[in-house]
Amino acid sequence: MSVSRVGAERPRHSSSDPGDQPRPETRIRTESARSTRAVQHLVHRSGSPAARAARRSPNAEAIAALRRPSAGVVLRRLDAFRESFAGPYRIDGESARVDPQFRMNGGYGTNPDEALERASAALPPAVLARLRTAIRLTATGKAEPRMLVTVTQALIDAGAHHEFGEGASAVRKMMWKYGIGVDCSGYCRRAFLASRGVSEASGRARYGIGRSVDGFDPDQLRAFRRVKPLGVRAGDMGKLGTGRDTHKVIVASHDVFPTTQRSVDVPGHGTLPAAFRGQGRVHVYQVDSSWGAGPHGNPHGGVGRRVWVYSESSGLWGSYDSVSGKLETSPKGPYGYELNGFFRPRSED
Repeated sequence: MSVSRVGAERPRHSSSDPGDQPRPETRIRTESARSTRAVQHLVHRSGSPAARAARRSPNAEAIAALRRPSAGVVLRRLDAFRESFAGPYRIDGESARVDPQFRMNGGYGTNPDEALERASAALPPAVLARLRTAIRLTATGKAEPRMLVTVTQALIDAGAHHEFGEGASAVRKMMWKYGIGVDCSGYCRRAFLASRGVSEASGRARYGIGRSVDGFDPDQLRAFRRVKPLGVRAGDMGKLGTGRDTHKVIVASHDVFPTTQRSVDVPGHGTLPAAFRGQGRVHVYQVDSSWGAGPHGNPHGGVGRRVWVYSESSGLWGSYDSVSGKLETSPKGPYGYELNGFFRPRSED
């Protein structure tokens, strides 16, 4: 039986996508990777790859290579991680995958106490007793995939989604009411570990990553360093905003298109307008996260993959409105946020 999917539509790679094959960390669609003078401030200036390699011992280089998964491996792992958060669920006799909604403790939506109260009215006593802790943790936005899926399926089995209709679309609305979701830190932290194929214990030992409930800010971790936007690789972390109002993503892919490219096809959005491209190279980033859903559970919020673009010619960032699909630009960063930066484990240099 085929499995349908419900959630905010996001660009995704098919089984025949080049991401299924090993590829360079950053795909540069040109004979030369040289950048223009106008964008040299965006390139990490630590010398050429050959110079950096010359300063390293063979053993150090080999260790770094072992700890740095290829872009193709990262993409496959990120796809598999997203799938693990989406079920599949058995809904009204059909199998479907449903991406989790956005849920942040202290933010909009159902808090842990409310989630437990609502679940208490919907679930059989024996099921409620078994899932009390999982229900509360899920409503904090920090649950691991299996826990979130288990809570969701229990509510489906109890018919809690029928308040909103039938099928997968009703389940996603149910998620918002019952506090089922994940925030950007919770999602990106686990996605990062999954992209490296490491356990929680290894993540603490190797990268200094703390507990899920403590959040995930790679710019605050000694094991990570800042990388320039033009040098971003699949698996790097990104952060928008400063202070308390921030958003985290993990990079799924980064493609660079040369000035000789006649047109740039943006996954899920068609051809990039020529006016945005200008005369320089264009960068297309696909990034994964759990995206805010506002005060009313916007259906475009929650877990998904979105696209950012950058023009070397104009210095503008572009991002797509989640509802209209319109390309919106800003010199500060995607969505008009200040680009805090991109970050990578030092051990992967």
